Amino acid sequence: MGAKRRSATGRPSMPAPRSLWRRERATDDDVADDVTTDSEDQPGTPGGGETVARQGGLGRGLAALLPAEATEPEEPLRPVAEPSTPNAGTTADFGAELIAELATNESGLGLIYRALDMLVERFELRDAAIVIEEHGVGRQVFRAGRRPLDDENESELLSAEPGIYTEPEIETGRFDASLLTSMCVVALRLDLLRYDSWHDQLTGLFDRRSFDRLLEMSVARSLRYQWPFTLVVLDIDTFKAINDRDGHAAGDQALRSLGERFRRVLRFGDNAARIGGDEFALILPNTDPDDVPALLERLAEVTGVEGACPPFSFGVALCPGEADEVDSLFRLADERLYEAKEGRR
Repeated sequence: MGAKRRSATGRPSMPAPRSLWRRERATDDDVADDVTTDSEDQPGTPGGGETVARQGGLGRGLAALLPAEATEPEEPLRPVAEPSTPNAGTTADFGAELIAELATNESGLGLIYRALDMLVERFELRDAAIVIEEHGVGRQVFRAGRRPLDDENESELLSAEPGIYTEPEIETGRFDASLLTSMCVVALRLDLLRYDSWHDQLTGLFDRRSFDRLLEMSVARSLRYQWPFTLVVLDIDTFKAINDRDGHAAGDQALRSLGERFRRVLRFGDNAARIGGDEFALILPNTDPDDVPALLERLAEVTGVEGACPPFSFGVALCPGEADEVDSLFRLADERLYEAKEGRR
């Protein structure tokens, strides 16, 4: 028998699977998801096309959602071997370019795909993929050109060892695969850190800081383009009683339940945030305030969510029809919230 092939990490890998897309093993992720935003900036940021809260299979799922012309490789993807000497071949120049990209690229996922595209171009490859395994998000697989994984071969990369896989195989010693892998891991972690910094850890919704920026941008767009939106401020009616009677774990579950119900009910382009202990806020573009009660009634009808929908009161305000400044708009919605709470006592 011949010597065992090794993955880009130096660990022995399994024999190449027998299929059209023969490569070794893979990883996948998150940045995972949440409620969405409809702004013009970077995906995943407050004010930039926000995707739903972080979910398993982000890398694989993102690749599947970003269509590209897929071609069937004629040969299997091969794991990239470690270089025989440090900075062998074009490693130094390639690494410098990646560092420059990491310093200027605002999207970690964008850098990963850019790195794979650079690899394909530099070594005149037909295809390349990277498998990453990261704590908290699991196994992630990214493919050059943002191409989706083929259904027939998806399981092969998802079960592959972490590392770089190319087709055809890169000659041993020409490239340090560990450098590219490490840079991509750092890029993915930066995206996860950004996501966590914009979202409430308990509910997965936007946090107060993100909400304040989203509200400022929504008001600015409303005034500039005359795009109306409704601001909804609500809080749980019996939150203190839940904590006192059933404990704080039950209170946390009530918050998570409401957050998940928002994700199930709200539209793409709506924004939901947890802005205080038991207080939430919604930014609903092109929504008549009179339609809000029916929308919120649907929260209780959502199935498949752990825990019952907690009772809540809410207040609404229309921008720019009723207020055209951030402070006055929020104050109006907040005043109506407390009027509603008094009416329920």
